[in-house]
Amino acid sequence: MYIKYNYYDINKFYNFLGDKMKNKLKNRISSNKGFTMQDLIIACFIIIAFVGIISSLMYTVYKTNIKAKLMSQMTVYSVKILENIDKISYEEVQTKTAQEYKNEFSIPDGFDVQIQISNYAENSNASNDVIKIINLKLSYTLGNETEEFAVTKLKIKEI
Repeated sequence: MYIKYNYYDINKFYNFLGDKMKNKLKNRISSNKGFTMQDLIIACFIIIAFVGIISSLMYTVYKTNIKAKLMSQMTVYSVKILENIDKISYEEVQTKTAQEYKNEFSIPDGFDVQIQISNYAENSNASNDVIKIINLKLSYTLGNETEEFAVTKLKIKEI
Protein backbone atom coordinates (compact mmCIF):
# COMPACT_ATOMS: atom_id res chain seq x y z
CA MET A 1 0.00 0.00 0.00
CA TYR A 2 1.43 3.34 -1.04
CA ILE A 3 0.72 6.41 1.08
CA LYS A 4 1.17 9.87 -0.36
CA TYR A 5 2.36 12.68 1.86
CA ASN A 6 2.22 16.22 0.74
CA TYR A 7 3.96 19.27 2.09
CA TYR A 8 0.95 20.23 4.16
CA ASP A 9 0.97 16.87 6.06
CA ILE A 10 4.68 17.12 6.90
CA ASN A 11 4.25 20.65 8.23
CA LYS A 12 1.34 19.44 10.35
CA PHE A 13 3.68 16.81 11.81
CA TYR A 14 6.36 19.39 12.60
CA ASN A 15 3.77 21.65 14.18
CA PHE A 16 2.66 18.72 16.28
CA LEU A 17 6.20 18.24 17.61
CA GLY A 18 6.41 21.74 18.96
CA ASP A 19 9.01 24.45 18.55
CA LYS A 20 11.52 23.07 21.05
CA MET A 21 11.55 19.63 19.48
CA LYS A 22 11.68 21.14 16.00
CA ASN A 23 14.76 23.19 16.87
CA LYS A 24 16.53 20.19 18.42
CA LEU A 25 15.78 18.09 15.34
CA LYS A 26 17.03 20.81 12.98
CA ASN A 27 20.19 21.36 15.05
CA ARG A 28 20.94 17.67 15.11
CA ILE A 29 20.47 17.32 11.36
CA SER A 30 22.50 20.40 10.47
CA SER A 31 25.31 19.80 12.99
CA ASN A 32 28.82 20.03 11.48
CA LYS A 33 30.84 18.67 14.39
CA GLY A 34 32.47 15.72 12.56
CA PHE A 35 34.03 12.75 14.37
CA THR A 36 35.58 12.97 17.78
CA MET A 37 38.59 10.94 18.85
CA GLN A 38 36.31 8.92 21.10
CA ASP A 39 34.15 7.92 18.11
CA LEU A 40 37.22 6.83 16.16
CA ILE A 41 38.59 4.73 19.03
CA ILE A 42 35.25 2.96 19.49
CA ALA A 43 35.04 2.31 15.74
CA CYS A 44 38.58 0.86 15.74
CA PHE A 45 37.75 -1.51 18.61
CA ILE A 46 34.63 -2.69 16.84
CA ILE A 47 36.56 -3.31 13.60
CA ILE A 48 39.32 -5.17 15.45
CA ALA A 49 36.75 -7.39 17.19
CA PHE A 50 35.03 -8.29 13.91
CA VAL A 51 38.35 -8.95 12.16
CA GLY A 52 39.37 -11.27 15.00
CA ILE A 53 36.12 -13.20 14.85
CA ILE A 54 36.19 -13.50 11.05
CA SER A 55 39.84 -14.59 10.96
CA SER A 56 39.25 -17.30 13.57
CA LEU A 57 36.27 -18.57 11.57
CA MET A 58 38.36 -18.60 8.39
CA TYR A 59 41.10 -20.60 10.16
CA THR A 60 38.56 -23.14 11.40
CA VAL A 61 37.07 -23.53 7.91
CA TYR A 62 40.57 -23.91 6.40
CA LYS A 63 41.56 -26.56 8.93
CA THR A 64 38.31 -28.50 8.40
CA ASN A 65 38.83 -28.35 4.64
CA ILE A 66 42.38 -29.76 4.96
CA LYS A 67 41.13 -32.56 7.23
CA ALA A 68 38.41 -33.50 4.74
CA LYS A 69 40.90 -33.62 1.86
CA LEU A 70 43.33 -35.77 3.85
CA MET A 71 40.52 -38.10 4.92
CA SER A 72 39.43 -38.54 1.29
CA GLN A 73 43.04 -39.30 0.31
CA MET A 74 43.25 -41.93 3.06
CA THR A 75 40.03 -43.48 1.75
CA VAL A 76 41.41 -43.63 -1.80
CA TYR A 77 44.68 -45.20 -0.63
CA SER A 78 42.88 -47.78 1.50
CA VAL A 79 40.62 -48.76 -1.43
CA LYS A 80 43.69 -49.18 -3.67
CA ILE A 81 45.44 -51.36 -1.08
CA LEU A 82 42.36 -53.51 -0.46
CA GLU A 83 41.76 -53.98 -4.19
CA ASN A 84 45.37 -55.07 -4.55
CA ILE A 85 44.89 -57.55 -1.70
CA ASP A 86 41.90 -58.98 -3.59
CA LYS A 87 44.07 -59.47 -6.70
CA ILE A 88 47.02 -61.22 -5.09
CA SER A 89 46.97 -64.86 -4.02
CA TYR A 90 46.14 -66.05 -0.52
CA GLU A 91 49.75 -67.00 0.19
CA GLU A 92 51.13 -63.61 -0.90
CA VAL A 93 48.96 -61.73 1.60
CA GLN A 94 51.30 -62.64 4.47
CA THR A 95 54.47 -61.61 2.64
CA LYS A 96 53.59 -58.07 1.49
CA THR A 97 54.48 -55.31 3.96
CA ALA A 98 53.00 -51.87 4.58
CA GLN A 99 56.17 -50.22 3.25
CA GLU A 100 55.81 -52.10 -0.04
CA TYR A 101 52.26 -50.76 -0.38
CA LYS A 102 53.49 -47.22 0.39
CA ASN A 103 56.07 -47.50 -2.37
CA GLU A 104 53.73 -49.20 -4.86
CA PHE A 105 50.96 -46.58 -4.57
CA SER A 106 53.27 -43.57 -3.93
CA ILE A 107 51.70 -42.79 -0.57
CA PRO A 108 53.33 -39.63 0.87
CA ASP A 109 55.52 -39.79 3.98
CA GLY A 110 52.95 -37.88 6.09
CA PHE A 111 50.67 -40.93 5.99
CA ASP A 112 51.33 -43.96 8.18
CA VAL A 113 50.19 -47.36 6.86
CA GLN A 114 49.80 -50.36 9.15
CA ILE A 115 48.64 -53.81 8.05
CA GLN A 116 47.90 -56.55 10.54
CA ILE A 117 47.04 -60.01 9.24
CA SER A 118 45.68 -62.73 11.50
CA ASN A 119 43.97 -66.08 11.11
CA TYR A 120 40.19 -66.16 11.37
CA ALA A 121 40.16 -69.34 13.42
CA GLU A 122 42.06 -69.22 16.70
CA ASN A 123 43.29 -72.81 16.60
CA SER A 124 44.11 -73.12 12.96
CA ASN A 125 46.62 -75.41 11.41
CA ALA A 126 47.73 -75.59 7.79
CA SER A 127 44.76 -77.71 6.70
CA ASN A 128 41.97 -75.44 7.97
CA ASP A 129 43.69 -72.09 7.38
CA VAL A 130 41.29 -70.76 4.73
CA ILE A 131 40.33 -67.29 6.02
CA LYS A 132 42.55 -64.40 7.09
CA ILE A 133 41.49 -61.15 8.75
CA ILE A 134 43.22 -58.08 7.33
CA ASN A 135 43.20 -54.96 9.48
CA LEU A 136 44.33 -51.90 7.53
CA LYS A 137 44.93 -48.64 9.36
CA LEU A 138 45.99 -45.39 7.72
CA SER A 139 46.74 -42.29 9.78
CA TYR A 140 48.25 -38.83 9.49
CA THR A 141 49.20 -36.10 11.92
CA LEU A 142 48.08 -32.53 11.33
CA GLY A 143 49.44 -30.18 13.96
CA ASN A 144 48.92 -31.95 17.27
CA GLU A 145 45.97 -34.05 16.11
CA THR A 146 46.21 -37.56 14.64
CA GLU A 147 43.41 -38.75 12.38
CA GLU A 148 42.97 -42.47 11.73
CA PHE A 149 41.06 -44.49 9.16
CA ALA A 150 40.70 -48.23 9.81
CA VAL A 151 39.20 -50.95 7.62
CA THR A 152 38.84 -54.68 8.23
CA LYS A 153 38.60 -57.18 5.37
CA LEU A 154 38.46 -60.94 5.03
CA LYS A 155 40.70 -62.76 2.54
CA ILE A 156 39.38 -66.20 1.67
CA LYS A 157 41.57 -68.91 0.17
CA GLU A 158 40.40 -70.02 -3.25
CA ILE A 159 40.19 -73.76 -3.69
